[in-house]
Amino acid sequence: MEKDNIALYPGCSLETSSSHYLKSLRTVFSVLGIPFRIMDGWNCCGATSVKSIDYDLNLQLNHKNLALAEEQGIKELVVPCASCYHRLADAEYTLNKDEKLRTELNGKNDFTYKRQVKVRNILDFFVNVVGLDLISKNVKKPLSGLTVACYYGCLNTRVPPEQSFDTGEYPMTMDMIVKALGANVIDWSYKTDCCGASLFITVNSIAEKLVGKILKDAGLRRVDCVTVSCPMCQTNLDTKQKTIRSKNSIERPLPVPFITQLMGLAFGCNPKDLGLNKNFVPLKSILSSCSVVKNEDE
Repeated sequence: MEKDNIALYPGCSLETSSSHYLKSLRTVFSVLGIPFRIMDGWNCCGATSVKSIDYDLNLQLNHKNLALAEEQGIKELVVPCASCYHRLADAEYTLNKDEKLRTELNGKNDFTYKRQVKVRNILDFFVNVVGLDLISKNVKKPLSGLTVACYYGCLNTRVPPEQSFDTGEYPMTMDMIVKALGANVIDWSYKTDCCGASLFITVNSIAEKLVGKILKDAGLRRVDCVTVSCPMCQTNLDTKQKTIRSKNSIERPLPVPFITQLMGLAFGCNPKDLGLNKNFVPLKSILSSCSVVKNEDE
């Protein structure tokens, strides 16, 4: 792993609504000995909305992102947001296979993409670049006794087959990380169900139903928390639980930590350095019996 060639594409949420995710990423990267670097000059990936309205514009946005990453010597572009990853991976795949289109955009946009950067999902990066051995070696406070439901959401693994790092319908990379941290994981059919994404802004009732199904099933399985790697999924599952629990007869709150927050706890990091104070449903009550939070002030 050439650490100097790795950089993060933060997307529009990691420096705003999901700043606690960015904080935990920074902390975990430090423990793992990976220099923390955010690529310069990045622009919005367009997400689902731009792709739906103007696919060519969406492709141009990400052509620029890929070309800028190459100009900065980035070989591994790590993308924590599932939506951003989906858009960047699709652009990488499309431009790599279509030389005519790549040449056209290189001439049109004053940015030259040379197919020299690899777009990496954050889970792909941790499992296939960093490696589970290194993660396990840094575990100081195993999450023993903790039962976790791993929620991937609907975009993390649904990319072109050539870009795939995991099984589309029943992925396991996050499960593998959680097991390396010492926790238990459940077999779960809701791993890749949609949480509604931005429907919480436009059609709130539909999003509430989708999230309600996910949280209710996880609660019935008596898990201690639902872990995620996508900022949109975390926002939807975490921030509106009071209303959703009431409408779906869900008896208890379910913490929704980012996978990097669980990693940081297992690494023995201070919870404040992982942004746990920004989670709406606190982890303290769930983890009070585990060694990771004993004598720690969350």
